[in-house]
Amino acid sequence: MVTLTESSPLLVASNASTPSRTTAPSSIQPHHETRGLIYMTLSALFFSFMALLVSLTAKSLPSFQILLFRGIIQTFLGVLACRHLGISPLGNPGVRFLLFCRGLAGSFGLGFYFYALSVMPLADATVIFYLAPMFTAILGRIALKEPFGPLDALALTVSMVGVVLVAKPSVLFPLPEHDGEGGSAVMMMLLQREYENEEDHCRMFGAIAAVCGAIWTAISYVLVRKIGQQGAHSMQHVTYFGAVSCLLSILGLYTLQDGYVPPQNTHMWSSLILLGVSAFTGQVLLNSGLQLAPLGSEPLMRMIEIIFAFHYQTTIQHRRPDLFTALGASLIMLCTMGIAFNKWRVENKQDYEEQSVSAEEGLHHQQHHHQHHYQQEQKQQEYQEQQE
Repeated sequence: MVTLTESSPLLVASNASTPSRTTAPSSIQPHHETRGLIYMTLSALFFSFMALLVSLTAKSLPSFQILLFRGIIQTFLGVLACRHLGISPLGNPGVRFLLFCRGLAGSFGLGFYFYALSVMPLADATVIFYLAPMFTAILGRIALKEPFGPLDALALTVSMVGVVLVAKPSVLFPLPEHDGEGGSAVMMMLLQREYENEEDHCRMFGAIAAVCGAIWTAISYVLVRKIGQQGAHSMQHVTYFGAVSCLLSILGLYTLQDGYVPPQNTHMWSSLILLGVSAFTGQVLLNSGLQLAPLGSEPLMRMIEIIFAFHYQTTIQHRRPDLFTALGASLIMLCTMGIAFNKWRVENKQDYEEQSVSAEEGLHHQQHHHQHHYQQEQKQQEYQEQQE
């Protein structure tokens, strides 16, 4: 099973339009693979830039409103791309309901993620949100009967420990006394934050929202794999995702938040437009990169995106991650890479076994053909001898 994330796995949606890397001639040339990795790195840059813009604009605008603008731009660009490619943005009638469900699940996931970005540091929310591959592995086992072994379960458990370290709930990380002595001073040094200004309940809600976003995103990826068995183009996924997120964001904006807030200046409008364009550009680059890069490169791209998030948080938002966040992020990243590598190993083993069986069957068929041909020649020779 390929490890997937919210912004990635749409390539599997189209068997007709997406070339398979496992059947590519003698593999793809090295310079093509290099170009694919470059595309995926640029995709990570655009997605992390989108997250940064969400984190910055959420200080002035509701998170559902940001999701609405992203959805409008994504739908508009998706429809234009479908027209350029000569395909219907609605997809085949047989998969439209599944496309809608995929868009709904992805919209829930992104809505939770945007809320987490509005109340948590950028890197913290990004790290927790990318638990999605873990939940994808679980749901893949339940819905698609894909393998989920003890190593996967161990990685998931360790990752949840990482989530606790990143979230730092006050039950496990009580507020120290400001006496500047003893254990309190050590704790303050480790956390590197001003507790009197920290809204711990918002941070905890943000962590829960990020986990919920990861779960809904995992559901959307399972639906992507399901749709991929019936055929749909990646741009149809993009269009449905954008359209459904518009409907969901309007509902959430007026029921869960305080309604529409007009952007106050040109800078705010520019940020919203850049946010939508960055998300769409990242999607296109990722789709192109996955077609060219070596198999299993996508999880590496996810790690690059997290690194970008930490860089933006440190250099632009001027907020250094504390020791617990760094430790929790490391656990999550290592476990995600571990699950991806394990799935890659299992798939390669299955492919090798299938190729071995096919080769044996081909050899057996060839031997049978030669034996049959030899028997025919023997019969013909005996017949000629009898005639003589």
